Amino acid sequence: MSIFRLRNFIACVLSVSSLASATYLHKAGNRLLDANGKEVRLTGVNWFGLETSNLSPHGLWARDWKGLLLDVRDMGFNCIRIPYCDKIFEPDAKASSITTFGSEPALGISSGAINAELQNKTPLEILDIIIDGCGKLGLKVILDNHSRGPDGYIEEKVWYTAAVPEEKWIANWVALAARYKDNSTVIACDLDNEPHGPAAAGSQWGTGVAAFDWRLAAEKCGNAVLQANPDVLIIVEGVEKVGATSYWWGGNLTGAKSAPIRLSKPEKLVYSAHEYGPEVFAQPWFTDAAFPGNLPAIWDANFGYLAKEGTSPVFVGEFGLRDAKSNDGKAGVWMNSFLKYMGTAYSWTFWCLNPNSGDTGGLLGSDWRTPEQWKLDLLKPYQAPLVAGPGPGFSGIRNVAREKSGSGFLRMVGKNLLLPFALNRAHRLTLYSPAGKPITAMDVAPSQRPVIYLPKLAPGLYLVRLAGPDRQAAWTLAAE
Repeated sequence: MSIFRLRNFIACVLSVSSLASATYLHKAGNRLLDANGKEVRLTGVNWFGLETSNLSPHGLWARDWKGLLLDVRDMGFNCIRIPYCDKIFEPDAKASSITTFGSEPALGISSGAINAELQNKTPLEILDIIIDGCGKLGLKVILDNHSRGPDGYIEEKVWYTAAVPEEKWIANWVALAARYKDNSTVIACDLDNEPHGPAAAGSQWGTGVAAFDWRLAAEKCGNAVLQANPDVLIIVEGVEKVGATSYWWGGNLTGAKSAPIRLSKPEKLVYSAHEYGPEVFAQPWFTDAAFPGNLPAIWDANFGYLAKEGTSPVFVGEFGLRDAKSNDGKAGVWMNSFLKYMGTAYSWTFWCLNPNSGDTGGLLGSDWRTPEQWKLDLLKPYQAPLVAGPGPGFSGIRNVAREKSGSGFLRMVGKNLLLPFALNRAHRLTLYSPAGKPITAMDVAPSQRPVIYLPKLAPGLYLVRLAGPDRQAAWTLAAE
């Protein structure tokens, strides 16, 4: 049997443990740095479900969890923001909607057992398994407390409820931080998703009213988390309204200018905003005659000033769209404007992987398999590499090489190579010897998950080229 892997793949794997400490991050001004002082960016995707009544990541009714993580890695992301609710800490918490049998092309399974590792596991144990899998692929994880109760993110204006008072909210965060202490896959804690509401009855910033001042609560919780796990970043979102200024839920950070967050380890603080287009809500700036030229000043005022003035990196935890042509094309104009605004300076996680998001749809189609390539093409120029390089991967599945255009890893299951993208029309694949001479050529039929059946090869380096109307790609293979 031929085994394929990246050139120097073994060296990369052996170096993972030595890099682990370097992959914890801190800030210096408006930059994120690893322990060696190397600047990094987090460019990832949200995968939701643990915050819903399922108490498990969505899509596991259709896919194996490893296949979904491989998709995230092969799409070019380097991290995942995982929303959860406080219900996962309760003794009676039970995960649902996880299938045990089906197909998983990413693992070479046409029909068989899937998600075996997740069976009869608690939501917390499922989170453990997902995080471990992310580590194996070199993906970082941002934990996001999305709500206290399942599906409660809309009704919950503040960070506590009658069932989960502030003390319990903080205790749950401390328990989670301690659970993943010394696990460098878990890189950050997003303390509360989208604090919002009218200032008189919702989350405030810097007012000093303990029951509503999100700034005070974030400081208290953030310092408790750092005491339990001093390595993680503390991500603090904005609110909806500060004084007379209203913005997206969680997106208004104007209060941080005069009333900044105070942590015991200031270098661990990262401010975060959420940003959406007219598909989500008809904000007045979308109908302004100056649109889209008015947008950069609005972004500067609400959160961008923190980065421009060197105060802090700004992590955009959520942004996304369903249809670039909607709202007379304004949705696409907004998205392109915002991507250009963030450029290659901001860290972010796109909303979302899931196709079942009511606001935006996802990066996967409704079958949970077919990539929404036009969305990936929008994001690709702004993606950053893996923070610490590839991990050892899953047993029986190997990375072979990244396509030279950078769109994804070729993947091997057994003797078969799986392309990381769909082909709409037939393509020609050619395998070349170490001397550059063609060994064999074959037609690759249109498929959502093309599989290449290679002949037995002698040890050495080989080149695979794919040519056709959809793609031009090349990978380097090493056979032993």
